[in-house]
Amino acid sequence: MSIKSVTLCLGFEQVTPSDAAESTIAETYAVELCVKTGAHLTVCLAAPYFSVPSAALLGVVRSLVEEVNADRHMRAETAERRIANVATIAGVTAKFHILQNSYPGLSESLLSHVRPSDVIVVARGNADATLDRDMIDTLLFKSGRPIIAVPPQWQPGLRFDKIMVAWDGGARAARAVGDALGLLADAAEVEILCVTPDTTKSIAGADLASHLARHCKKVTLTDLPLQHGDIARTLRTHIEMAKADLLVMGAYAHPRVLEMVMGGVTRHMLSESEVPLLLSY
Repeated sequence: MSIKSVTLCLGFEQVTPSDAAESTIAETYAVELCVKTGAHLTVCLAAPYFSVPSAALLGVVRSLVEEVNADRHMRAETAERRIANVATIAGVTAKFHILQNSYPGLSESLLSHVRPSDVIVVARGNADATLDRDMIDTLLFKSGRPIIAVPPQWQPGLRFDKIMVAWDGGARAARAVGDALGLLADAAEVEILCVTPDTTKSIAGADLASHLARHCKKVTLTDLPLQHGDIARTLRTHIEMAKADLLVMGAYAHPRVLEMVMGGVTRHMLSESEVPLLLSY
């Protein structure tokens, strides 16, 4: 896939960050991705509308609600100016949307803006940031576009020297590979990771390796013995030790309701991965 349209989505926790240093990491990543690919940048800034049912009856309450919403919009405008300055310096054209609506309306507005794009960049956020996690889930399940989730402590910036692919042979993993093909083709090295239940040699990724070898500069296939019955931990340990720049994987290979309730590879990687994730659903 050729990337010519990048959309950066910042949830309310990123628009109004508690840690200024971490807040700009996803922004910088999105701008650098546009520089690398010659893409246009669209930025969606969430400023969810705060409401109180009794506000229509009580003038004091209504005034307070209006003050909160005005402050949220002002914070989004501040974030817009900050990102616009970075984009201008980098020579990237950018368009901005401040989304201020109730939560159902906010989701629909967000989806309408992200669908005409090649890839969506989001800040992975804190595992406890419920609103940001809900935004990522909405984008994954309903946008029809791949997302790149950038962890808050990611320091190397945009690099695609070593990209890893989590491969289980499923449809969503295949879609993720297709969505990431342009990046994989440019990478210095692509490593396919297949997690196996024991130390028996597996050739589960052999066909994918042959396919990617026709596109990529260097392709290797690694079978990872399952550690402690935990696929996410097995993947995370390897990619962090190998200093990967990006992990490509399909999202929610199991029913998403089950993973959301019981946990699963996607949930754990979104909460704990220390490298950016390209996810497709």
